[in-house]
Amino acid sequence: MAPSSDRLPTRAGIYCRLSYAPDGSLEKVERQEADCRELAQRLGWPVSETHIFPDNSRSAWQKNRKRPQWDRMLSAIEDGEIDAVIVYHGDRLIRQPYDLEKLIGIAESKSIRVASPSGTRNLDSPDDRFILRIEAAQACRESDNTSRRVLRGHASRRAKGLTTVGGRRPFAFGVQIGTKMKPDRETGDEIELPIFDLNQHCEAEAEGARGAADYLLASRNQAATVRWINARHTTTEGNPFDAKSLRNVLTAPRIAGLIEHDGELHKAAWPPVLPRDVWEAVRAYYETSAAVRPYYGRERANLLSGVGGAECGPCSEDQAQAGVKPAEVKPSFLRTKPSGGRNRPNVRLYYCPACRRVGRNRDLLDGYVEGRAVALLNDPRFLAELSTAPDHPDLTAELLQLEERKATLTHQVENMAQYPNVRPELAFAALASFDTEIARIRSQIAATAEQRLLARVAGITVDRWKALPLDVRSATVRALFRVVVLPTRQRGPGFDTTSVRVERKRS
Repeated sequence: MAPSSDRLPTRAGIYCRLSYAPDGSLEKVERQEADCRELAQRLGWPVSETHIFPDNSRSAWQKNRKRPQWDRMLSAIEDGEIDAVIVYHGDRLIRQPYDLEKLIGIAESKSIRVASPSGTRNLDSPDDRFILRIEAAQACRESDNTSRRVLRGHASRRAKGLTTVGGRRPFAFGVQIGTKMKPDRETGDEIELPIFDLNQHCEAEAEGARGAADYLLASRNQAATVRWINARHTTTEGNPFDAKSLRNVLTAPRIAGLIEHDGELHKAAWPPVLPRDVWEAVRAYYETSAAVRPYYGRERANLLSGVGGAECGPCSEDQAQAGVKPAEVKPSFLRTKPSGGRNRPNVRLYYCPACRRVGRNRDLLDGYVEGRAVALLNDPRFLAELSTAPDHPDLTAELLQLEERKATLTHQVENMAQYPNVRPELAFAALASFDTEIARIRSQIAATAEQRLLARVAGITVDRWKALPLDVRSATVRALFRVVVLPTRQRGPGFDTTSVRVERKRS
């Protein structure tokens, strides 16, 4: 259609957009710009070199999308810096009707021209605006259709227990089944890349993931677990693990043979690397680590210092005397410091930073508590108690059943018209009860992590105990005892055991 005005623009801008460029490639955007320059030359429109607007890997479809160059272009039109826009194709510029209306509103009475290989339009012309609105509506419909097809494809794969294809190979998964040729981004040469079956385990990495989960649950220390796995593996990109990347691996539903969609877990087509109860215990550890273990990045240096370690008795007694209920008493945990003695440069003391009324030689207190721990781990009554403790073998199956029932009810609520016999008020109450019960079972699964730790070290010898990493010994002591340190009146050498309460914890 011919433009409504023959006046040639004096300063044209070029807008280019590529919806999806996961590798950051600019090649296709640059190709669009070259074609737009050729069109500008044929039309006789001078291009302003300071007004090239490339939006790379930006969608024009979602309403919450961000297109910084689009916004900059609108500002340039509004400020009168350009009086024309050239695009490779209309849907590169406008994919939603509200975008067009915004452009028309800014360009009103400014005689803005829009050109693409499909023709030119004048935003001052009612006829051209009518055509542009039709084209925008068609582009919007095509986006909706594409989205519908993509969502249907995702739903189909999800029903088969599969995920969307593409992306990096996940750790612990992928057996090479072939190769493919692909141009190198830098040189353009064809390079050979492996093709992986991601439904099969990479056994060496799977063993590493299982070992890392066991080490984490035993040591209760993220930094130590990161060091452990870095001594054996790298990420699939060849980089060392850090706390975040290891957490992503161990808490991903994929590692437990699951797929997550809209907060619901579904069984996947591949076998799990971690058993469901172990995976739930790992997730529970990470969910509480920020509050309970705020210094997870530090290497443990002391058996009993820090949160969950030895407590100051006088601080707790002061709160009790002030009328604080036993369940609400906040313990003051001991820290360590050098002894300060001129002849004892390597001696450290446990002390209370709050009241400073308690102090103990670190090595002597550690030795006493560790001796109590080894003795208990070899006590026949404790071993009998541990062997008869419930291990909740059916919790995982019960959890899966609850999640499946919740997913079914959620589907019925979302499609209420198809299920007229479902009463909404009862359905919503049932969903809430499902959430409560699922949370309770996950808590029980997490509690079995300490039980597994104690089962590993039950019957341990003194030599084997000393050979354990400090993280594991500390976690074992904290699972067994509450250690409360009181002021001592003893002076001189030796250790006053009467001023240390080692209270057995019961599950």
